[in-house]
Amino acid sequence: MEKITVLSIYDRISVYHTLKPFLYSKHRKNQFDYTSDPEYVLNKDKNEVLIMLRWFLKPDKVDIEFLKAVRKKYRRIAFFNGNAGGSIIRPEVLPYVDLFYNKSLFVDRENHKKIFYGDELFSQYYHDNYGITDDYPRDRSLPQNDEDLKKLRISWNIGVADFPNARYAQRAGVALSRIFHVKLGKIFYHRNFWKGAAKADDPKPMAINARMGFPPPASIHYQRKMIVELIKDHPDFLYGRVSQHQFNKEIKKSKIILSPFGWGELCKRDFEAVYNRSLLLKPEMSHIETWPNIFKPEETYIPFKWDCSDLIEKGEYWLAHEKERLEVVENAFESYKTQINALDDRFEAIITEILG
Repeated sequence: MEKITVLSIYDRISVYHTLKPFLYSKHRKNQFDYTSDPEYVLNKDKNEVLIMLRWFLKPDKVDIEFLKAVRKKYRRIAFFNGNAGGSIIRPEVLPYVDLFYNKSLFVDRENHKKIFYGDELFSQYYHDNYGITDDYPRDRSLPQNDEDLKKLRISWNIGVADFPNARYAQRAGVALSRIFHVKLGKIFYHRNFWKGAAKADDPKPMAINARMGFPPPASIHYQRKMIVELIKDHPDFLYGRVSQHQFNKEIKKSKIILSPFGWGELCKRDFEAVYNRSLLLKPEMSHIETWPNIFKPEETYIPFKWDCSDLIEKGEYWLAHEKERLEVVENAFESYKTQINALDDRFEAIITEILG
């Protein structure tokens, strides 16, 4: 079995989401050598296949000289991007790798040839329609050619993360990963993914949970501001910020979870909603292709318009129609469960393609 080097940053998203299929693979337990040290990759590593996970994210700057060096050294290179949206942030990587994996891609692949204000299609929407600008807009580049775009693939999204969210335990796991070895992060994983999931008959005394924070760029968080202005005087919507512990308690008791866009379209809350058998109410997602996919309109989630003009109406309707709501909730839960249970097979297919 050919060994593969995995170069990754070690933060909560990496250790408790992106790396999960590697750490729990049934078929390839001992195939991966893990490191967070680029010097080791350049000067000591003897393997011929390199996987880069969420690299060039912290700091957000692509090191072209490093890419040139690893391209000369390795037979195969795969890059797993770190952003939560459909855009191809860091397209400068494409000429130097064999495959480029995103958590999601645009259904219309032509969008990958465009630069969007604030990096995302939805932030461009709020910039164009509401004049929203960022204090420090970022300069991005475009993919250089169609051949590079053929390298694009969908990996897995935040839906494979460890649930329920345990912030302090995960921080401890990240510390162990950085000091000793990333496999020690598994100590703080939940032993059974579905053990903490809500049951079909669990009581839901709360109406619509709309707890949310505000990511710094104005073009990113403007949608959230629109939502708060609409719901702040509505008795069915619960908003404001609470601790992670309180949020975990509330989400289990909520009939509906409102999950706006954040750094990208995908949010951990999307999957927390389904995991807790709450109805997912979310801005319309038809432009995105992702996996696991829990975004089938009226079947696994309820979409509302990006201008939020139908948000209150949708919330009120689905609160008032319990039988229909529960049908969508169960559809979403079963779809999600089926996909998560197939994660190892998906991972196996991805690694097979990477090896070429």
